[in-house]
Amino acid sequence: MSLLDILLVLARHKTLIVRTVLIFTLLGVTYALLAEEEFTSEARVVREAQTEGGDLPGGISPGALSGFGINLGGSASGLTPAAFPDVLQSREVRLAVVQDTFRFPDAERPMTFVDYVNQPPGTLSSVLDYTLWLPWTLKGMVGKAISGSPAPAGTTDTGELLIPSQEEDEALEAVSGMIVSSVNEETGIMTISVTAEGARLASDLTKSFLDHFAARVREIRTEKVRERLGFVEGRFEEVKQELETAEERLAQFLERNQNPTTATLQFRRDRLQRQVSFKEQLYSELQGQLTQTRLDLQRRQPVVTVVEQPVPPMNRSAPKRTLIVFISLLLGGFLGVGGAIGAAFFSKIREDEEEGEKIEVIREELFPEWFPSPTQVAKE
Repeated sequence: MSLLDILLVLARHKTLIVRTVLIFTLLGVTYALLAEEEFTSEARVVREAQTEGGDLPGGISPGALSGFGINLGGSASGLTPAAFPDVLQSREVRLAVVQDTFRFPDAERPMTFVDYVNQPPGTLSSVLDYTLWLPWTLKGMVGKAISGSPAPAGTTDTGELLIPSQEEDEALEAVSGMIVSSVNEETGIMTISVTAEGARLASDLTKSFLDHFAARVREIRTEKVRERLGFVEGRFEEVKQELETAEERLAQFLERNQNPTTATLQFRRDRLQRQVSFKEQLYSELQGQLTQTRLDLQRRQPVVTVVEQPVPPMNRSAPKRTLIVFISLLLGGFLGVGGAIGAAFFSKIREDEEEGEKIEVIREELFPEWFPSPTQVAKE
Protein backbone atom coordinates (compact mmCIF):
# COMPACT_ATOMS: atom_id res chain seq x y z
CA MET A 1 0.00 0.00 0.00
CA SER A 2 1.23 3.46 -0.86
CA LEU A 3 0.87 6.53 1.27
CA LEU A 4 -2.02 7.72 -0.88
CA ASP A 5 -3.81 4.39 -0.31
CA ILE A 6 -3.44 4.81 3.47
CA LEU A 7 -4.73 8.38 3.32
CA LEU A 8 -7.65 7.23 1.20
CA VAL A 9 -8.54 4.53 3.76
CA LEU A 10 -8.39 7.09 6.58
CA ALA A 11 -10.53 9.55 4.64
CA ARG A 12 -13.19 6.93 3.92
CA HIS A 13 -13.34 5.84 7.59
CA LYS A 14 -12.98 9.26 9.19
CA THR A 15 -16.30 8.81 10.98
CA LEU A 16 -15.09 5.62 12.67
CA ILE A 17 -11.82 7.28 13.70
CA VAL A 18 -13.51 10.38 15.10
CA ARG A 19 -16.07 8.34 17.04
CA THR A 20 -13.36 6.11 18.52
CA VAL A 21 -11.30 9.11 19.57
CA LEU A 22 -14.34 10.79 21.15
CA ILE A 23 -15.35 7.63 23.04
CA PHE A 24 -11.89 7.05 24.51
CA THR A 25 -11.46 10.74 25.30
CA LEU A 26 -14.80 10.72 27.11
CA LEU A 27 -13.77 7.64 29.06
CA GLY A 28 -10.44 9.26 29.98
CA VAL A 29 -12.10 12.47 31.13
CA THR A 30 -14.62 10.50 33.18
CA TYR A 31 -11.91 8.46 34.87
CA ALA A 32 -9.76 11.55 35.49
CA LEU A 33 -12.65 13.34 37.18
CA LEU A 34 -13.92 10.39 39.23
CA ALA A 35 -10.57 8.91 40.32
CA GLU A 36 -9.70 9.49 43.95
CA GLU A 37 -7.04 12.09 44.61
CA GLU A 38 -3.78 10.90 46.13
CA PHE A 39 -1.09 12.88 47.89
CA THR A 40 2.54 11.97 48.49
CA SER A 41 4.47 13.12 51.54
CA GLU A 42 8.23 12.71 51.77
CA ALA A 43 10.84 12.63 54.52
CA ARG A 44 14.61 12.24 54.35
CA VAL A 45 16.86 10.69 56.97
CA VAL A 46 20.55 9.95 57.25
CA ARG A 47 22.60 7.98 59.72
CA GLU A 48 25.47 9.93 61.20
CA ALA A 49 28.82 8.17 61.25
CA GLN A 50 29.84 6.63 64.58
CA THR A 51 33.32 5.51 65.48
CA GLU A 52 34.33 2.90 68.01
CA GLY A 53 38.05 3.50 67.80
CA GLY A 54 40.31 6.50 67.88
CA ASP A 55 40.87 9.00 65.14
CA LEU A 56 43.65 8.74 62.61
CA PRO A 57 46.74 10.92 62.82
CA GLY A 58 45.96 14.49 61.92
CA GLY A 59 42.49 14.33 63.48
CA ILE A 60 40.93 12.43 60.56
CA SER A 61 38.08 10.20 61.63
CA PRO A 62 37.94 6.67 60.14
CA GLY A 63 34.25 7.22 59.43
CA ALA A 64 35.16 10.18 57.25
CA LEU A 65 36.83 7.80 54.79
CA SER A 66 33.78 5.54 54.47
CA GLY A 67 32.38 7.78 51.75
CA PHE A 68 35.40 6.90 49.60
CA GLY A 69 34.83 3.15 50.08
CA ILE A 70 37.65 2.86 52.66
CA ASN A 71 36.89 0.81 55.79
CA LEU A 72 39.64 0.73 58.41
CA GLY A 73 37.77 -1.41 60.91
CA GLY A 74 37.12 1.45 63.30
CA SER A 75 34.10 2.84 61.55
CA ALA A 76 30.54 2.23 62.57
CA SER A 77 29.47 -1.38 62.54
CA GLY A 78 26.06 -3.01 62.29
CA LEU A 79 23.34 -1.42 60.18
CA THR A 80 24.41 0.59 57.16
CA PRO A 81 22.26 3.01 55.12
CA ALA A 82 21.93 0.31 52.45
CA ALA A 83 19.92 -1.77 54.94
CA PHE A 84 17.53 1.07 55.83
CA PRO A 85 14.84 0.21 53.22
CA ASP A 86 14.69 -3.39 54.46
CA VAL A 87 14.30 -2.20 58.05
CA LEU A 88 11.63 0.29 56.99
CA GLN A 89 9.63 -2.43 55.23
CA SER A 90 10.11 -4.98 58.00
CA ARG A 91 7.07 -6.57 59.60
CA GLU A 92 7.86 -5.03 62.98
CA VAL A 93 7.83 -1.48 61.62
CA ARG A 94 4.71 -1.97 59.49
CA LEU A 95 2.88 -3.67 62.33
CA ALA A 96 3.66 -0.77 64.66
CA VAL A 97 2.41 1.70 62.02
CA VAL A 98 -0.91 -0.04 61.35
CA GLN A 99 -1.60 -0.09 65.09
CA ASP A 100 -1.27 3.71 65.29
CA THR A 101 -4.32 5.95 65.16
CA PHE A 102 -4.91 8.29 62.22
CA ARG A 103 -7.62 10.62 60.98
CA PHE A 104 -8.85 9.38 57.60
CA PRO A 105 -10.60 11.75 55.15
CA ASP A 106 -13.67 9.52 54.74
CA ALA A 107 -13.96 8.48 58.41
CA GLU A 108 -15.99 10.31 61.03
CA ARG A 109 -13.57 9.64 63.88
CA PRO A 110 -9.89 8.77 64.27
CA MET A 111 -9.16 5.07 64.14
CA THR A 112 -6.28 2.68 63.74
CA PHE A 113 -5.16 1.67 60.27
CA VAL A 114 -6.24 -1.90 61.05
CA ASP A 115 -9.79 -0.82 61.87
CA TYR A 116 -9.96 1.37 58.77
CA VAL A 117 -8.87 -1.37 56.37
CA ASN A 118 -11.26 -3.90 57.90
CA GLN A 119 -14.35 -1.69 57.87
CA PRO A 120 -17.57 -3.34 56.61
CA PRO A 121 -17.81 -2.81 52.82
CA GLY A 122 -20.30 -0.26 51.56
CA THR A 123 -23.27 -0.98 49.31
CA LEU A 124 -21.47 -0.01 46.11
CA SER A 125 -18.44 -2.10 47.02
CA SER A 126 -20.61 -5.14 47.76
CA VAL A 127 -22.42 -4.76 44.42
CA LEU A 128 -19.12 -4.53 42.54
CA ASP A 129 -17.71 -7.56 44.38
CA TYR A 130 -20.56 -9.74 43.13
CA THR A 131 -20.88 -8.24 39.63
CA LEU A 132 -17.78 -6.82 37.94
CA TRP A 133 -15.30 -8.32 40.42
CA LEU A 134 -17.13 -11.64 40.79
CA PRO A 135 -14.26 -13.79 39.36
CA TRP A 136 -11.79 -12.29 41.85
CA THR A 137 -14.31 -12.64 44.68
CA LEU A 138 -14.80 -16.32 43.88
CA LYS A 139 -11.02 -16.78 43.59
CA GLY A 140 -10.53 -15.33 47.06
CA MET A 141 -13.27 -17.50 48.54
CA VAL A 142 -11.79 -20.64 46.97
CA GLY A 143 -8.31 -19.70 48.20
CA LYS A 144 -9.54 -19.27 51.76
CA ALA A 145 -11.40 -22.58 51.61
CA ILE A 146 -8.29 -24.41 50.37
CA SER A 147 -5.86 -22.81 52.80
CA GLY A 148 -8.17 -23.28 55.77
CA SER A 149 -8.48 -21.04 58.78
CA PRO A 150 -5.48 -18.76 59.47
CA ALA A 151 -3.13 -19.45 62.33
CA PRO A 152 -4.24 -17.77 65.55
CA ALA A 153 -2.37 -14.70 66.67
CA GLY A 154 0.10 -15.40 69.46
CA THR A 155 1.78 -13.17 72.01
CA THR A 156 4.82 -13.41 74.21
CA ASP A 157 4.84 -12.99 77.99
CA THR A 158 5.41 -9.26 77.52
CA GLY A 159 2.45 -8.95 75.16
CA GLU A 160 4.55 -8.66 71.99
CA LEU A 161 2.74 -10.05 68.96
CA LEU A 162 4.28 -13.07 67.29
CA ILE A 163 1.71 -13.89 64.59
CA PRO A 164 -0.41 -11.04 63.16
CA SER A 165 -4.13 -11.60 63.09
CA GLN A 166 -5.98 -11.81 59.79
CA GLU A 167 -7.13 -8.19 60.12
CA GLU A 168 -3.60 -7.02 60.84
CA ASP A 169 -2.24 -9.06 57.95
CA GLU A 170 -4.62 -7.31 55.53
CA ALA A 171 -3.55 -3.96 56.95
CA LEU A 172 0.12 -4.90 56.51
CA GLU A 173 -0.47 -5.68 52.84
CA ALA A 174 -2.38 -2.43 52.34
CA VAL A 175 0.26 -0.22 53.95
CA SER A 176 3.07 -1.96 52.03
CA GLY A 177 1.70 -0.60 48.76
CA MET A 178 1.64 2.96 50.10
CA ILE A 179 5.31 3.40 50.97
CA VAL A 180 8.36 3.68 48.74
CA SER A 181 11.94 4.21 49.89
CA SER A 182 15.26 4.83 48.16
CA VAL A 183 18.84 5.43 49.30
CA ASN A 184 21.37 7.73 47.72
CA GLU A 185 24.56 5.68 47.69
CA GLU A 186 26.81 8.74 47.60
CA THR A 187 25.28 10.68 50.50
CA GLY A 188 23.62 7.83 52.41
CA ILE A 189 20.37 9.81 52.60
CA MET A 190 17.20 7.69 52.51
CA THR A 191 14.00 9.17 51.11
CA ILE A 192 10.69 7.88 52.50
CA SER A 193 7.59 8.53 50.37
CA VAL A 194 4.07 7.64 51.47
CA THR A 195 1.05 8.04 49.16
CA ALA A 196 -2.43 8.28 50.68
CA GLU A 197 -5.85 9.67 49.87
CA GLY A 198 -5.42 12.78 52.01
CA ALA A 199 -2.59 15.26 52.42
CA ARG A 200 -2.72 15.16 56.23
CA LEU A 201 -3.02 11.35 56.24
CA ALA A 202 0.05 11.01 53.99
CA SER A 203 2.04 13.25 56.33
CA ASP A 204 0.90 11.41 59.46
CA LEU A 205 1.72 8.02 57.96
CA THR A 206 5.17 9.23 56.96
CA LYS A 207 5.76 10.55 60.49
CA SER A 208 4.64 7.23 61.97
CA PHE A 209 6.95 5.27 59.67
CA LEU A 210 9.79 7.64 60.55
CA ASP A 211 9.33 7.25 64.31
CA HIS A 212 8.99 3.47 64.30
CA PHE A 213 11.85 3.11 61.84
CA ALA A 214 14.20 5.06 64.12
CA ALA A 215 13.05 3.02 67.12
CA ARG A 216 13.61 -0.25 65.25
CA VAL A 217 17.12 0.81 64.18
CA ARG A 218 18.01 1.61 67.80
CA GLU A 219 16.58 -1.71 68.93
CA ILE A 220 18.59 -3.72 66.40
CA ARG A 221 21.81 -1.79 66.93
CA THR A 222 21.74 -2.02 70.75
CA GLU A 223 20.23 -5.49 71.22
CA LYS A 224 23.37 -7.15 72.57
CA VAL A 225 24.26 -4.21 74.79
CA ARG A 226 20.75 -4.17 76.23
CA GLU A 227 20.97 -7.88 76.97
CA ARG A 228 24.26 -7.34 78.78
CA LEU A 229 22.80 -4.36 80.61
CA GLY A 230 19.85 -6.44 81.78
CA PHE A 231 22.18 -9.15 83.07
CA VAL A 232 24.40 -6.64 84.93
CA GLU A 233 21.38 -4.88 86.43
CA GLY A 234 19.96 -8.18 87.65
CA ARG A 235 23.27 -9.28 89.16
CA PHE A 236 23.74 -5.84 90.72
CA GLU A 237 20.38 -6.06 92.48
CA GLU A 238 21.21 -9.56 93.74
CA VAL A 239 24.57 -8.44 95.15
CA LYS A 240 22.93 -5.40 96.70
CA GLN A 241 20.49 -7.62 98.55
CA GLU A 242 23.30 -9.98 99.59
CA LEU A 243 25.35 -7.04 100.90
CA GLU A 244 22.43 -5.73 102.93
CA THR A 245 21.85 -9.20 104.36
CA ALA A 246 25.55 -9.59 105.29
CA GLU A 247 25.59 -6.15 106.93
CA GLU A 248 22.46 -6.97 108.94
CA ARG A 249 24.02 -10.23 110.15
CA LEU A 250 27.20 -8.42 111.23
CA ALA A 251 25.21 -5.68 112.95
CA GLN A 252 23.09 -8.24 114.86
CA PHE A 253 26.18 -10.15 115.91
CA LEU A 254 27.90 -6.99 117.20
CA GLU A 255 24.77 -5.97 119.10
CA ARG A 256 24.68 -9.33 120.86
CA ASN A 257 28.45 -9.53 121.36
CA GLN A 258 29.82 -6.04 121.84
CA ASN A 259 33.15 -7.28 123.22
CA PRO A 260 33.79 -10.85 122.01
CA THR A 261 36.49 -12.49 124.09
CA THR A 262 36.34 -16.11 123.11
CA ALA A 263 38.08 -17.39 120.00
CA THR A 264 34.82 -18.72 118.57
CA LEU A 265 33.10 -15.35 118.78
CA GLN A 266 36.12 -13.58 117.29
CA PHE A 267 36.24 -16.12 114.45
CA ARG A 268 32.55 -15.58 113.68
CA ARG A 269 33.02 -11.80 113.78
CA ASP A 270 35.97 -11.97 111.39
CA ARG A 271 34.05 -14.24 109.05
CA LEU A 272 31.05 -11.88 108.95
CA GLN A 273 33.34 -8.94 108.34
CA ARG A 274 35.07 -10.79 105.48
CA GLN A 275 31.66 -11.51 103.94
CA VAL A 276 30.71 -7.86 104.18
CA SER A 277 34.03 -6.78 102.68
CA PHE A 278 33.68 -9.27 99.84
CA LYS A 279 30.10 -8.16 99.08
CA GLU A 280 31.18 -4.50 99.21
CA GLN A 281 33.97 -5.13 96.74
CA LEU A 282 31.67 -7.11 94.42
CA TYR A 283 28.99 -4.43 94.78
CA SER A 284 31.50 -1.72 93.83
CA GLU A 285 32.72 -3.67 90.79
CA LEU A 286 29.20 -4.35 89.54
CA GLN A 287 28.28 -0.73 90.07
CA GLY A 288 31.19 0.27 87.86
CA GLN A 289 30.21 -2.30 85.23
CA LEU A 290 26.63 -1.05 85.32
CA THR A 291 27.72 2.52 84.78
CA GLN A 292 30.07 1.49 81.97
CA THR A 293 27.40 -0.61 80.27
CA ARG A 294 24.91 2.25 80.40
CA LEU A 295 27.50 4.55 78.87
CA ASP A 296 28.22 1.94 76.22
CA LEU A 297 24.50 1.66 75.46
CA GLN A 298 24.26 5.40 75.08
CA ARG A 299 27.35 5.52 72.90
CA ARG A 300 26.07 2.75 70.63
CA GLN A 301 22.75 4.47 70.04
CA PRO A 302 22.60 4.95 66.25
CA VAL A 303 21.97 8.56 65.41
CA VAL A 304 19.32 8.68 62.66
CA THR A 305 19.05 12.34 61.77
CA VAL A 306 15.92 13.65 60.06
CA VAL A 307 17.13 15.83 57.22
CA GLU A 308 13.61 16.75 56.04
CA GLN A 309 10.49 16.41 58.17
CA PRO A 310 7.27 15.18 56.51
CA VAL A 311 4.70 17.89 55.82
CA PRO A 312 1.25 17.75 54.18
CA PRO A 313 1.79 18.22 50.43
CA MET A 314 0.14 21.17 48.75
CA ASN A 315 -0.49 19.47 45.40
CA ARG A 316 -1.85 16.03 44.62
CA SER A 317 0.38 13.37 43.10
CA ALA A 318 -2.46 11.54 41.34
CA PRO A 319 -4.50 11.45 39.23
CA LYS A 320 -2.63 13.40 36.54
CA ARG A 321 -5.75 14.44 34.68
CA THR A 322 -4.06 16.12 31.72
CA LEU A 323 -1.82 13.10 31.11
CA ILE A 324 -4.78 10.69 31.39
CA VAL A 325 -6.82 12.64 28.83
CA PHE A 326 -3.83 12.91 26.49
CA ILE A 327 -3.14 9.16 26.68
CA SER A 328 -6.83 8.40 26.12
CA LEU A 329 -6.78 10.68 23.08
CA LEU A 330 -3.73 8.91 21.64
CA LEU A 331 -5.16 5.45 22.39
CA GLY A 332 -8.43 6.34 20.73
CA GLY A 333 -6.56 7.64 17.68
CA PHE A 334 -4.44 4.50 17.38
CA LEU A 335 -7.44 2.20 17.76
CA GLY A 336 -9.49 4.26 15.32
CA VAL A 337 -6.78 4.16 12.68
CA GLY A 338 -6.23 0.46 13.33
CA GLY A 339 -9.95 -0.20 12.99
CA ALA A 340 -10.07 1.73 9.72
CA ILE A 341 -7.15 -0.22 8.28
CA GLY A 342 -8.66 -3.49 9.52
CA ALA A 343 -12.01 -2.68 7.94
CA ALA A 344 -10.28 -1.91 4.63
CA PHE A 345 -8.35 -5.17 4.87
CA PHE A 346 -11.46 -7.29 5.41
CA SER A 347 -13.26 -5.39 2.67
CA LYS A 348 -10.47 -6.27 0.26
CA ILE A 349 -10.63 -9.91 1.35
CA ARG A 350 -14.37 -9.95 0.73
CA GLU A 351 -13.85 -8.70 -2.81
CA ASP A 352 -11.18 -11.34 -3.53
CA GLU A 353 -12.99 -14.70 -3.73
CA GLU A 354 -9.78 -16.76 -3.59
CA GLU A 355 -8.55 -15.02 -0.45
CA GLY A 356 -12.01 -15.31 1.08
CA GLU A 357 -12.01 -19.07 0.56
CA LYS A 358 -8.61 -19.33 2.30
CA ILE A 359 -9.86 -17.37 5.29
CA GLU A 360 -12.97 -19.57 5.46
CA VAL A 361 -10.87 -22.76 5.50
CA ILE A 362 -8.64 -21.35 8.27
CA ARG A 363 -11.73 -20.43 10.30
CA GLU A 364 -13.25 -23.89 9.94
CA GLU A 365 -9.99 -25.55 11.03
CA LEU A 366 -9.15 -23.32 13.96
CA PHE A 367 -12.48 -22.07 15.30
CA PRO A 368 -15.73 -23.81 16.19
CA GLU A 369 -18.76 -23.49 13.99
CA TRP A 370 -20.47 -21.00 16.30
CA PHE A 371 -17.54 -18.55 15.95
CA PRO A 372 -18.35 -15.94 13.24
CA SER A 373 -16.04 -15.72 10.25
CA PRO A 374 -14.03 -12.56 9.47
CA THR A 375 -16.02 -12.23 6.25
CA GLN A 376 -19.30 -12.15 8.16
CA VAL A 377 -17.85 -9.57 10.53
CA ALA A 378 -16.78 -7.38 7.62
CA LYS A 379 -20.23 -7.68 6.00
CA GLU A 380 -21.98 -6.75 9.22
